[in-house]
Amino acid sequence: MGGIATDFEVSIDEHADDYSVVAVRGEMDLHTSPKVQGAIERASESNGVDAVVVDMSGVAFMDSTALSALVRSKDALGKRDVALRLAAPSDAVARIFSVTGFHDFFEVFDSREAAITA
Repeated sequence: MGGIATDFEVSIDEHADDYSVVAVRGEMDLHTSPKVQGAIERASESNGVDAVVVDMSGVAFMDSTALSALVRSKDALGKRDVALRLAAPSDAVARIFSVTGFHDFFEVFDSREAAITA
């Protein structure tokens, strides 16, 4: 029984003509943030996608490298006129956004459905 094992999962949960949804579960940190950024990039690559929604309801922890990855993703998508929308932030994510002021930098929605229909 070594350290505490934390499950991490990122997937493209849903894909429609004009949006994709990336779902994240677990900790977003130095090791997992590149995987999230990669999934966001892949989700945005289809023709016609004008928004990528990141469902953050399952994020248990987020550090500064995760914030940096989200900023880089937003910038990269913005260059192609694709919006990055963050949906259903967990309490841990909401706290970090509030403390850092990032809540005003990102489009943050209370639910996945609200982000999709925005």
